[in-house]
Amino acid sequence: MPFGLKNAEATYQRLVYMAFQKQTGCNLEVYVDDLVIKSHTKVEIIRDIAETFKTLWQIDMKLNPKKCTIEMQEGMFLGYKVNAEGLKVCPDKADVVLSLPSSRCLKDVQKLNGKLVSLNIFLSKSAKKSLSFFKTLKKCTKKSDFQWTQEAEVAFKQMKKLIAELPMLTAPKEKEELIIYLAAAKEAISTVLMIERGGKHRRTLPGGTRQSQVLDHSY
Repeated sequence: MPFGLKNAEATYQRLVYMAFQKQTGCNLEVYVDDLVIKSHTKVEIIRDIAETFKTLWQIDMKLNPKKCTIEMQEGMFLGYKVNAEGLKVCPDKADVVLSLPSSRCLKDVQKLNGKLVSLNIFLSKSAKKSLSFFKTLKKCTKKSDFQWTQEAEVAFKQMKKLIAELPMLTAPKEKEELIIYLAAAKEAISTVLMIERGGKHRRTLPGGTRQSQVLDHSY
């Protein structure tokens, strides 16, 4: 399939989702041409690889051996570091934001907001903390209308400090209790899912598990 076509990527994604529908979310994740088999034990690795290759054979799809790796403890997937414990932000993405100077024009703020999108799931109350950046874009129809306010500068420095210490998102286990924290401000409403392990609260991945009991702790 020539990837120069307008809808090639979306069409290909639908194809692989249909092909691996039984495995997706259970022992496999696939996005376009990135395919990750996730297993807990060596026995499961052999079983899951066999199942995946059976599907590949059925749909007549081939893999590039030079791009395949087996028994990885940690790897990159869709721009994130993934291991058995959970999800970590890619250091390169964080470094890009940390190295950014203060915005001087409209395009700089647009670039900043775009880069923060991939880091939002790691930041608590991200909407509220990014609000001052969006305010600089409000009613900014011309480049000459742009003003980088003191409020935005303070928020920018605070954001950098938070990004330098981003937490890992822990993967929840089946039937593990999830705690949802709600934060309501005048401008935005934020939520975060947590789990309690070893007497400490840890941030977990969005979505959780279907069997998990959700406890609501509002503040």
